[in-house]
Amino acid sequence: MGQAESSTENYQAQQQQQKQLIPGLPDEIVIDCLVRVPHQFHSNMKLVSKSWRSLIMHPSFYQERRRSGKAEHMVFLIQPLPIPIPIPIPIPTPSPLLTLKEKETPISPPQYGLSIYNATKQTWQRMMGPKHIPMFCQCLAIPNSGKLLLLGGWDPDTLEPVSDVYILDLIGGARWRRAASMSVARSFFACGLVGQSMVYVAGGHDNQKNALQSAEVYDVNADEWRLLPPMEEERDECQGLSWEGDSRFWVLSGYSTEDQGRFRSDAECYDPKTESWSRIEGVWPFPNVSPRGLTTTTTVSNKSNHQYQLWCFLGGQQEDVKVLKSIQLPKGINGTSLCVTALGHDKEHQERIFVVSSSGGGDRGVLSSSSSSSSCGECECEGEGAYIVEREINGKGGSTTKWNHVHTPVAFAGFPYSASYLFI
Repeated sequence: MGQAESSTENYQAQQQQQKQLIPGLPDEIVIDCLVRVPHQFHSNMKLVSKSWRSLIMHPSFYQERRRSGKAEHMVFLIQPLPIPIPIPIPIPTPSPLLTLKEKETPISPPQYGLSIYNATKQTWQRMMGPKHIPMFCQCLAIPNSGKLLLLGGWDPDTLEPVSDVYILDLIGGARWRRAASMSVARSFFACGLVGQSMVYVAGGHDNQKNALQSAEVYDVNADEWRLLPPMEEERDECQGLSWEGDSRFWVLSGYSTEDQGRFRSDAECYDPKTESWSRIEGVWPFPNVSPRGLTTTTTVSNKSNHQYQLWCFLGGQQEDVKVLKSIQLPKGINGTSLCVTALGHDKEHQERIFVVSSSGGGDRGVLSSSSSSSSCGECECEGEGAYIVEREINGKGGSTTKWNHVHTPVAFAGFPYSASYLFI
């Protein structure tokens, strides 16, 4: 009898150990260790055991990473992949000697990939998407659920607009899946997240390059699209805007089919409470400049209210805008095109913006902020490519701004079409 009881106790002890993340160690200690593992290795961690997989796949694991200060700031960019250099191929000729002739290959459209800059670890990596990532697709983060959406763009083979939507789930590693498609194939459209899970799209153009007025909204949790009332105006190459704490969706500038290339000065705002659009005049007084990639939003909160700010990275036309404050961009950002996205705060009363520049010349500035200093540090790329601007607001209403240079390897030097941010 005693032997049977002893066997039962041993079996129960073994079962209990199997339930533990690491047999013989308290789960609290194991979790404290595992939250320190960089996100790029989470897919491998799931393979260790069923208990590890359950832990890594649970949102509470990532909440603990944030609470303990081990979460990572990650910037996602839709970038053209590096073009391989053609290799000369020896071709036989009538001569007894062989000559090297470069084999002619047809020119194909650039292929796009998803680049990831880990601002916490200061590392770069590239992730291929499902099949081919559409050219000029929109990249949009869903912070509450740790997801990244790719929407619309062009089919890389046919160069036709698509209605495709893909979701990259970053909880538990990285897994792609196909989501419900938009009702309309579109590219160069406005896009933004409102609240925790509602994705709005509007405008852009169809496969005949006709500017669109249509709009729709996607519920990430339900995987469903719903048509919205059309905007008052056609808006191709418009910019979508939204602010944390605000339930409205804004569509900035754009142009009509008849006025291609001449950007409107107004914006339209959709209010889900009234299910209607309203127009705001005089928001974008730059008829020759697209707002796409040049603007991002931040929300500064205090005990009494929210201050919604629009950052515009522009050139010498600043006198035409009612500007709160302005700063000069560092010399390393001197291109004719920029791609920007707001990052999360490292601490209270701080705003952070990730800025990528293309090559080229021209003096440019940014609307917002105050006094600034430039800091590249010791870096091989000598101040070119990408920066993170940090603006810290002091208690007296003033602020200081610092530019931190981001070393960008050659393989990630392609100009991104779209960018977004997650804190994982």
